[in-house]
Amino acid sequence: MSSEGKKLSGIKKAMAKQMIRSWTDVPQFQLSTTICCDELIQYRKELATKVSYTAIIAKAVAMTLQAYPAVNQQYDGELVKEPAEVSIGIASDTKRGLLVPVISKVPEKKLATIQSDLEKIKEQSKTGKFSMEELAGGTFTISNLGMFNVEQFSSIVNAPQIGILAIGKITKTAIVNDEGQIVAASVMKPVLTLDHRVADGALGARFMTYLCDLLEHPMEKMPKE
Repeated sequence: MSSEGKKLSGIKKAMAKQMIRSWTDVPQFQLSTTICCDELIQYRKELATKVSYTAIIAKAVAMTLQAYPAVNQQYDGELVKEPAEVSIGIASDTKRGLLVPVISKVPEKKLATIQSDLEKIKEQSKTGKFSMEELAGGTFTISNLGMFNVEQFSSIVNAPQIGILAIGKITKTAIVNDEGQIVAASVMKPVLTLDHRVADGALGARFMTYLCDLLEHPMEKMPKE
């Protein structure tokens, strides 16, 4: 094995600079919660079209961003901008490294369409070939490692966005229900990271509470298609 190092590729070098900028320039804080996923699992089974949890979460996040548009803002260090739409970046492991392709106008899309967009991203990730347009315009990012053996983690804000949601896998655990009984339940532990220059803990808590309510009661509060 050669003792000589190798330089980062162009895309990885650009991502490294972006992460340094976000980590050093953006004061970040995290909020976490535990979501009971029993109804979410049943909801997914009953959908007419087979979709992934990522598609459902992306839809729920978009709905939450509509309810709390202050989390959908962008801040470049001087000006706070309010995008006209909600477009979700999906942190993706690609052949060229970590990229964040964007699904545009998520609130207006049906779950099946979001799933189709995700499948396109997955296919393109095999080569890492995304156009600049496909990587631009995101207003919030989701990083999902639920397909791996990762239960909980936090992510770095993708500046100039002010928020990112980290999702781990759904696990079985014992909880105490409303009747005081210890029962088995499927849970997920998302972590929200926010830019503290623009957002505060109360805003983040309201965002997480609203999102938790959607995902814990999707039969009542989420679209059926």
